Amino acid sequence: MDLNKNLKITNDIDNTKVGTYKVKYQVTDESNNKKEAYRTVKVLEEAKANTIYLTFDDGPRAGTTDKILDVLKSRNVKATFFVTNNGPDELIKRIVSEGHSIGIHTATHNYAYIYASIDNYFDDLEIVRNRINTLTGVNTNLIRFPGGSSNTISKKYKEGIMSELVKETVSRGYQYYDWNIDSNDSYSSKDKEKIYNNVINNLHHERANIILMHDVKIATSEVIDKIIDYGLSNGYNFEPLTSSTMLVKQKVNN
Repeated sequence: MDLNKNLKITNDIDNTKVGTYKVKYQVTDESNNKKEAYRTVKVLEEAKANTIYLTFDDGPRAGTTDKILDVLKSRNVKATFFVTNNGPDELIKRIVSEGHSIGIHTATHNYAYIYASIDNYFDDLEIVRNRINTLTGVNTNLIRFPGGSSNTISKKYKEGIMSELVKETVSRGYQYYDWNIDSNDSYSSKDKEKIYNNVINNLHHERANIILMHDVKIATSEVIDKIIDYGLSNGYNFEPLTSSTMLVKQKVNN
């Protein structure tokens, strides 16, 4: 029997409208017995041109994250925080209550553990997901890989682990986000002017600008207002990443 001739596919997908849709597969054999299966399909929105997406990793941290939140609130700007298992619970709650997007970074930031196996990665991820959910009621599916999906340090611990993880995270319903502008605040952590220039010199109106920053850095907390001021003064919009935003990917190198 040619099953393709007896396969009926129906769906309500609207490619022009962001949302979650179901695809129904129905196959009928020669005795008119029917089997059905379903698949969920998400239509996502591309990150928007002329927009700045401020994203912060490694927090929260008392003394820096709270200062960044103060600035964001005063400028009415929303951002995205990929958090860890560190820092005060109150700052996790504040991120959500003030309308920012919250995602998962890592519980341990221990590359040797996280990238040793698929199970280790998800065990680490679940710690932070559970923390966020317990504190805020948000069951986030936004993630950022430690080092980004393009990192090569993972190769030291397991060959091909990133190639496996980018597929496995998506299959489990997570959405991962890299960046196309690195503030380099990890390496210029005390040089506000370098951080500022690394950001503004790489902004482009014709694309989405996803900026990697770290809310555990003092200099970042001190320069963020100046970066926002530049963006607003030069006609950029600011938005957070959400579960409706299409994945922002770098090239996987392991």
